[in-house]
Amino acid sequence: MFSFLDMINHYLGYFNINVAVKSRIYTVLGFLGNIYLFYISFRFLQNKFYSKGFLILAVSIILLYFLICNFFYYFTKKQPWFDISPKLARMLHLQPHEKEIQANSKMGNTVIQEPYNRQDNAANGIFDEQHVLPAKIDVSPSEQMNLNRLVAQMQQQQLFRADYNGMDDRKLYELLKINGGKPIYAIGKGVMMPYFEMRHQNNALIVYAGLNQAEIYPVGSIKRVGLQSIRSIDLSDLKLYLASAELFGGPYKEIGRVGVLEHTQNYTLRVSVAYKKL
Repeated sequence: MFSFLDMINHYLGYFNINVAVKSRIYTVLGFLGNIYLFYISFRFLQNKFYSKGFLILAVSIILLYFLICNFFYYFTKKQPWFDISPKLARMLHLQPHEKEIQANSKMGNTVIQEPYNRQDNAANGIFDEQHVLPAKIDVSPSEQMNLNRLVAQMQQQQLFRADYNGMDDRKLYELLKINGGKPIYAIGKGVMMPYFEMRHQNNALIVYAGLNQAEIYPVGSIKRVGLQSIRSIDLSDLKLYLASAELFGGPYKEIGRVGVLEHTQNYTLRVSVAYKKL
């Protein structure tokens, strides 16, 4: 049984599976392994090997307790009231204590930084903020591949850092507690694309991006501007301009049961559109 679980664990390592999904798989496998331990303990007790039987039974009960806690956390995103793992983590100094966080804050040791990697330069010029609206962008699989390729090029050119600004899990935990547990992304709040433009093609507004104007790729299509669908906007008396295109997403960290957990999502774009009446 344990060889079977070890084999599954080994083969899962070959796949790039989301951390949460992998944790759910391990939790289910843990229940299967725990059932086997209960079976062994009862067999020992039936054959009057009481010392080994009770020892394995005690271990099985302890493992079952933590498996139940894992089930609540990974399948319901809730932490049960009987979960003692955070207390154990504080006792073993696996994460900073609340008093330590408060002391560091008073001493100025808690790092609350400006969003790193954020570029305030307007690559497409400066627009009146009263005439700029956030836009929703849809990305097809091929456009996602283009965006991933562009991200790799930007990393190669060292246009941004995906290292949580050099902060370790201890500092990240402090920031997560202060910021109400909101995820912290490895690239920060966002990275302005080096070059971007919007083209009107086949009754659609396609966003192009690249390192420069000579080499650009389609990376998405605008479906909504503000609260209006792009199909409901009359473009005959309104001119739209792509005001900004920021990269965000990718690896991020959030507070787990006993510390900081890292997850990964696709990189995507956050765009805004400026408008001008004709």
